[in-house]
Amino acid sequence: MKGFRIRGVVEGFYGKPWSMEDRFDIIQFMGDHGYNLYIYAPKDDELHRFRWRESYGDDFVKGFSMVVEKGRQCGVDVAMAISPGLTVEYSSEDDLHTFVGKLLSFTEMGVKSFALFYDDIPFRLSSQRDKERFKSLANAQVFFANSIFEALKRELPVFDFIICPTEYHGRAESEYIRELGEGLLPDIKIMWTGPQVCSQHIPESDAIKASVAFKREILYWDNYPVNDGSMIPELHIGPYVGRDPEIVNHSCGIVLNPMNQAHASMIVLGAAADFLNDPYGYDATISWVNAMRRLTPGLIDEMLLFGEYSLISPIHPDQSERPRKVIEEFRTLCFQGRLEEAIAWLEKEARTILESVKRLKDKLPSVFLEEMALWIYEFERWGEALSVTVEILKSRLKLYVETPEKRDLQQVRELIEKAETTMMELTRARTLSGGNVYREFIMEILIRTKGYFALKERNWL
Repeated sequence: MKGFRIRGVVEGFYGKPWSMEDRFDIIQFMGDHGYNLYIYAPKDDELHRFRWRESYGDDFVKGFSMVVEKGRQCGVDVAMAISPGLTVEYSSEDDLHTFVGKLLSFTEMGVKSFALFYDDIPFRLSSQRDKERFKSLANAQVFFANSIFEALKRELPVFDFIICPTEYHGRAESEYIRELGEGLLPDIKIMWTGPQVCSQHIPESDAIKASVAFKREILYWDNYPVNDGSMIPELHIGPYVGRDPEIVNHSCGIVLNPMNQAHASMIVLGAAADFLNDPYGYDATISWVNAMRRLTPGLIDEMLLFGEYSLISPIHPDQSERPRKVIEEFRTLCFQGRLEEAIAWLEKEARTILESVKRLKDKLPSVFLEEMALWIYEFERWGEALSVTVEILKSRLKLYVETPEKRDLQQVRELIEKAETTMMELTRARTLSGGNVYREFIMEILIRTKGYFALKERNWL
């Protein structure tokens, strides 16, 4: 069995950083699942990025020291990253000394691994002195990174140093990447996200090209299950797929970038751990199910259903399969003239959703319920929307008699209003799950049903 040497997590998302309590829980979880590296790098920690020259306060130092100690107990190396690229002057001795001094301050806490992040910054030199001294951005970044490495080497007997380049994904064929690969000292590890920023697939060919270009085994920064930026409405808890096991032969490891929702991220991290430890023996579905079973005991059926409705992500770009199959089966039964069976089929799914929501609300551990509350709310609304659509379909049968009762007409009107109210609630939701298929279906049912009243009132078209 051959696993990845580095099996890690990078807290590298935009948005509110985790609490120290979240980090404690994550590192304990990592230790229990064979991870060995955690990198501190939340983008919206201003002292990590915008105000990188400033020192951390006593409260942070005290809390982070405890995180480092927790990592030591769990076999997880805790690394400190700084992202200076927005304001750094690569030629400045002051900036170099400030950067190195800030890293060395963390050695007092027991930190032995460090990272320099050049990601998500303008692809140009901004300082006039830098423009005069360096021929390119890559040349400046090589000088700064190598200088840091040499300074750390003079002070520390053992340490690890990682950089994330400004160009951190793609075809790995640019002049920037060539300069970086040729210029960086061979003991500096380089991060790479794959073909895309958030890669749907990472094939062996990508790992080979990147390792050749950078002249070393790369360290994959895998942007899953992260859900920042335009992905904020999504809950990424789907199976960990699309990573070729052969990349283990061309990379020194993988670090996953999780969601702002630390505990919900454990579903993916728990499944991914199996891949990191044994990529050739990995079964994505089995690992996903097992991760849910461990984290949410007694709720596996409910969580799998919820997970199926929450698949949308960069590695699961298509609509969730479950809603699509539900509507396809409904239409097939209708086409066969089995209308009552079709309605019963739809009713069963609505009831399953609503019953699952009730159990999740009652039994889900509080940390998971709190983090996933918005998506559970949307999940429940889709159950209600399906349920009222079923009632519309049942009541609509009464409309096609020659003279329907007034109470039947009124009942359908009230159901339409109820369905429209529910759909408006879903429109105002701050989340995106597997609802697009249902949205189109329910709107079609509403429009067709209202068409009946328009005909009766002779104002159609």
